[in-house]
Amino acid sequence: MAIVLVMIFLIPNLSTLSSASSAVGLDDFESLPGDDLGLAGADLSPSKELVIAFGRDSNVIVFSAYDPSDFIETPSIGNSSLNDASFHPSGNSALIVGDNGTVLRYSHLDNSLTDAGVKNLSGSDLLSVSWSSSGSWAYIGSSKGEIWRVRASGDGGAEAHLLEGLAGQSPVTSIDCISESIICVASTTFNGIVIIQRDHSLNWIGGSSTPWSDMECLDSGNSCVAISSNILGTIRVNSSNPEKSTITGVEIIGLGGILTTLAYHSENRFLISLTPFGVVEHDLEKNATFPWLENSDVVNENIQLSGERVVSTWSLNENRGWILTDRGNLVSFYTTDIIVENSIVSSILSIAVLLAILGFVVTIMMSIFGWGKDPSSIRVGKKSRASHSRRKR
Repeated sequence: MAIVLVMIFLIPNLSTLSSASSAVGLDDFESLPGDDLGLAGADLSPSKELVIAFGRDSNVIVFSAYDPSDFIETPSIGNSSLNDASFHPSGNSALIVGDNGTVLRYSHLDNSLTDAGVKNLSGSDLLSVSWSSSGSWAYIGSSKGEIWRVRASGDGGAEAHLLEGLAGQSPVTSIDCISESIICVASTTFNGIVIIQRDHSLNWIGGSSTPWSDMECLDSGNSCVAISSNILGTIRVNSSNPEKSTITGVEIIGLGGILTTLAYHSENRFLISLTPFGVVEHDLEKNATFPWLENSDVVNENIQLSGERVVSTWSLNENRGWILTDRGNLVSFYTTDIIVENSIVSSILSIAVLLAILGFVVTIMMSIFGWGKDPSSIRVGKKSRASHSRRKR
């Protein structure tokens, strides 16, 4: 697959893309309970042990990140479409947001799903949510360009405050917070990228020419990646002077699909889902993007799955993880490096066993037939016995 980069912003270096076949294989197939669930996405807990999936008709399903067949069905609250979720840094709860001002709270302590009690967001379709790294506030973005900061109040409800400095009615498509600097970043459809400082003030840093659909930051460090349909942006956050943060990007040609969702993979790498079903890998440190899972390979494994839309991916480690589709179907992936390594190890073991068996057989043959003994030693022995006999006579 040929992939070409075209510069769209003023950038110092273009990302280098490599063309190759799928770097991963697919094995285990699972399905969440229900038919055609209409899922919109999923969020991985800080411990990387739990996943919360959400979608239409206020559908929320919580399941094990390692074994999706181990799941919890939660009761539906309303019938709004749910659009995003974010676990609290403690991992004990999560907020799920959706249309018509819906804000739900999932508690991992008792597996309950309740209305979060946020009243003054009614009427807004809420598209994105992320807890700050300190866990003191959650930021919620709407289809009208609003960004709210929300937290629980002492009366059992919640308080919400609209941030100042908003740039218009451009939908806030994604929000993510950086662990090391108590700074959050948000992407919009028309107004570009904005930095949310720890005092809740906003700094718009550019990228307004691109309709950003998703954005994800590194677990550590001050870098994020944003995507549009065929555009990949790199955000460098200046934690000391947020207004000096930058956004640069490239257009990727020849992908064979449209970039749709982002997920952190490992170290400096992200997995970017495509429509139709496919995944590419982006290495932020190398500034390079690689074909990772080709749609043709998915077709060969499961033709029905290949026609579904990827809504989330998560990695269990560098070599394994899961892919979730809008219909609630899942497939696990593994890197082909595992196959090569296992093949090499198996070959070495096979050779070692063969040599051991051969050595054992040779040892037995030497013992039976006297192979390997010094012939001169044998002749001397015979003369010694003959001489001894003559002396006796």
